[in-house]
Amino acid sequence: MNGEPIQVLLLETTAAGAAPLENQLDDAGVARFALERVGRAEDAIDRLEKNHVDVVLLHLPPDQALRVLPSVQQRAPSVPVVVLTDEENESAAVQAVRGGAQDYLIRSKTDARTLAHGLRYAIERKRAEEALQKSEAFYHSLVESLPQNIFRKDLLGRFTFGNGRFCKEIGKSLDQIVEKTDFDFFPADLAAKYRADDQGVIESGKAFEVIEEHVTPVGEKLYVQVIKTPVHDAAGNLIGTQGIFWDVSERFRSEEQLKQAYADLAAKEAELLETMKLLKASHEELIQAQLQLIQAEKLESVGRLAAGVAHEVKNPLAILLMGLDYLAEAETREPAADQDVMRAMRDAVYRADVIVRGLVDFSANRRLDAIPQDLNAMIQRSLLLVKHELVGAHVAAIPELAEDLPPVLLDPTKIQQVFVNLFMNAIQAMPRGGTLTVRTRARRLQSVERDEGSRSAERFRAGDRVVIAEVEDTGTGIPPDKLVKVFDPFFTTKPTGRGTGLGLTVTRKIVELHHGVVSIANRDGGGARVTLMFKAHGSESHAIQREPAQAQAHPGR
Repeated sequence: MNGEPIQVLLLETTAAGAAPLENQLDDAGVARFALERVGRAEDAIDRLEKNHVDVVLLHLPPDQALRVLPSVQQRAPSVPVVVLTDEENESAAVQAVRGGAQDYLIRSKTDARTLAHGLRYAIERKRAEEALQKSEAFYHSLVESLPQNIFRKDLLGRFTFGNGRFCKEIGKSLDQIVEKTDFDFFPADLAAKYRADDQGVIESGKAFEVIEEHVTPVGEKLYVQVIKTPVHDAAGNLIGTQGIFWDVSERFRSEEQLKQAYADLAAKEAELLETMKLLKASHEELIQAQLQLIQAEKLESVGRLAAGVAHEVKNPLAILLMGLDYLAEAETREPAADQDVMRAMRDAVYRADVIVRGLVDFSANRRLDAIPQDLNAMIQRSLLLVKHELVGAHVAAIPELAEDLPPVLLDPTKIQQVFVNLFMNAIQAMPRGGTLTVRTRARRLQSVERDEGSRSAERFRAGDRVVIAEVEDTGTGIPPDKLVKVFDPFFTTKPTGRGTGLGLTVTRKIVELHHGVVSIANRDGGGARVTLMFKAHGSESHAIQREPAQAQAHPGR
C-alpha cells in the first residue's frame, strides 16, 4: 500500500457499529485503515463511482448482502468485496462467494485482527484474480490469433482447452471437447499413439516434436507438425500437457517426392554409369572396327600401288645389274670410273630401299599413334608412293608447300593413307592427264568457317592456329547432286571394279580421329578440291599466315 491507509467503504444499516469497528481495525496493528461509512446501497454505489476505494465491507444481514452484492460488482468489478454478518448462514456464504465476494465472515467469530487480515487478503486475492484474468485473456487472444491448432489436457489425458481452430478441426465446440479424450474423436490406434506421446512428455518433463499422420473426424488423412510440452501451475507442479500442431501435408509430401526423386536419380545415375561403361566398351570396339576398316582399305590401296612400286624398283635393280656387269667384264678399269659406278649402284640401292620401306611402313597395321609431325614430309612421302601412277596417267604433281609450317599431332602411316587415297582419286579423275596440285598453309582462325568443313564448329574455335592442306585436280569434277554423298560408305562415281567406295569414308574417319575436318568441293576452273584442316601443335614461335576470317586464299594461283 506504500504507507497509505487502506480505503474501506463500509455499508451498514445502523450507525452504532461504525465507531467501534473502525477502532478495532486500528487497534489490530495489521495496517492503517481509513473507514468511510454509508447507510444505503445507493450511496455506496454513488461513492464507488466518484472516488477510489480499496475494498468494500458489507456489514449487513445475509439476505440484504446478497441483494446488494451484484450491484456493487457491476459498478466496481475491480474492487474486492467482503461480507460481514451477524448471522451464521452456510447457504448464504456459498452464494456470496459464488457471487463474487472475496470472503464471508461472521462478526461474532471474527476479531479485529482477523478482520484486518481478511480485508488485506481480499485485496491481494482480487489483484491476483485480475492478473490471472488478464493473463488468461492474453493467452486466449494469442492462441485464437495463431494459425496453429492449440489444446491442453490434464494428467489423465482429458481436454481442458482448445482454441477455435482446434475446435473447428475436431468439428466440436469447446464445451463438447472439454473433459473428453482422444479416444472420443480419433481412431483407436491414433488415439493410443497420442496418449503415449502425452505420457512420454509427462514422464520426461521435456518437449516432444514430430511429424505424424493425423486423421480428421471426417476421415481426411493429413500430416501434421506436432509440438507437445508439459504445463505447470504457479507453484511449479505438473498439471498436464499442451499441444500445438499444424498441417504440413504439402511440405511432407513434397519432401517425400523429393526423396523419391533423389532415389530415382541415384538409380538413374547408376544406370547411366553402367550404360557409359558399356558405351565406352562399345566405343573401343567401334574404334577397333574402324581401324580394321582403315587397314583393309589401306591394303586395297597397297594392291593398287604394288605394280607401280615394282616398276620403280626395277630401275634401281637394272642399275645394279649394269654396274655388276661392268665390274665383272671390264679388263682395264680406271679408278675414277669405278668410283662413279659404285656411287651409282649405292644410289640405286638407297632409292629401292626408300621405295620398299615406304610401302612396308604404309601397309603396316598399328593403333593410332599421333606424335608431332611435319605435314609437308607426309605429303612428300605419299607423292613418292604414287609416282608411278602419276607418270602412267600423264599427271603432273605440283607441290606448293609452305615453309616453316607448324608441327601437327599425326600418325604418319594413317595420314599417308589419307593423301594416297586423295592422290589416287585425283589421278583417276584425270584419265587424259592433268595437274595435281598440293598446297599447305598455316593460319590463325578469326572465326569458325563452315566452308572449311561442316563439322569445323565442333572441333575448332576462333583464335585456334590451324594447318590446312588442299589437294586439287583438273579433272571433270563431281556432279553437284553427288557432292553430299561422297563421304557415304560404298558410294563411288567410279566404274565398277575400280574401288570399294570406302576411300573417302576412311579418309574422313582418319581425319576425325586426328580431331581434324575434311571437305570437298568443285573448283571454279574445273576439277575438285579437297581441304584438310588440323589444329597446329607447338610453340607460338612458328610462322603463321594470318588471313581475314572469310578469305579463301589459294597461294600460287
